[in-house]
Amino acid sequence: MNIYKWLLICVSCTVLATCGEQYDARIQVLEKKISQAADPKLVADLIALYQEAVQRHPERYADNARYLTRAAELKFTHVRDNVGAVRLAVSAIKDYGSKADVAEAAGLLARIWRLYKNRATPDLSREPDDIDLMRFTLEQNTRWIDSCLARLDRQLLSTAEVNRQTAEKFLQTAEGYAILIEDPDPNKAARLYVQAASLARSIGEPRTSLRLYYHVAEQMPQQKSAPLALFMMGILYEDDLKELDNAKRTYEEFLRRYPNDPEYADDVKAALKNLGTPLEELIKRFEQNKPQ
Repeated sequence: MNIYKWLLICVSCTVLATCGEQYDARIQVLEKKISQAADPKLVADLIALYQEAVQRHPERYADNARYLTRAAELKFTHVRDNVGAVRLAVSAIKDYGSKADVAEAAGLLARIWRLYKNRATPDLSREPDDIDLMRFTLEQNTRWIDSCLARLDRQLLSTAEVNRQTAEKFLQTAEGYAILIEDPDPNKAARLYVQAASLARSIGEPRTSLRLYYHVAEQMPQQKSAPLALFMMGILYEDDLKELDNAKRTYEEFLRRYPNDPEYADDVKAALKNLGTPLEELIKRFEQNKPQ
């Protein structure tokens, strides 16, 4: 290779790297400011900077996938622009999914899909092309949704106390994923619903937990986890919501449907027998009946 051509290539690469680093530095400054106070103008500036960095340096696959995903997250959480968030997340996956990690982008799309299916995205509901593209992208990239959930699960297990923000992201992603695959893979969908329901209860969202368990118990009664879901509905009514009449009806319905269930029937019978009994009284009974 001609020495001058080689030097020109080296200089060009150095210039590109330097320009990329300048974008990184500016982005980090804005990210820090927004973490302290999410000013709408700063959010808009950061989104624009992310997109500019991607356009100027298309060769930076990992960075660009991350920048598009972060821009989509800002559109979703701060700007409340679901259409814009979908387009950016889809772009991250479509343009960089074969070259970089796009698990967060896929997880974000699953969360938006959940809202759309629950009729909570009126702006997106008016854009059928974006809805079709979102669904197609999700269906073609389920491995990235699995990767996102696995990553969130590791984060949850790494701390003694449940991080609420991480937990909410997990349960929203899991529910969106379950909705997506309920027809082709109902077994996996039911497991995801139950996981999400359990996590919702752990962060003090019993109504969300109840809704998810109800879906499995009533809409997916043929699934292996349906008895557990119905049992947990009774527990939620009794312990979390203090709705004893609903708890009683739920336990009775369980025994009508699954009178010989090997895992939960005995527990349900005991729950019915002791329904409404104060914990102190239950402890007293246990002590009295304990073998000497």
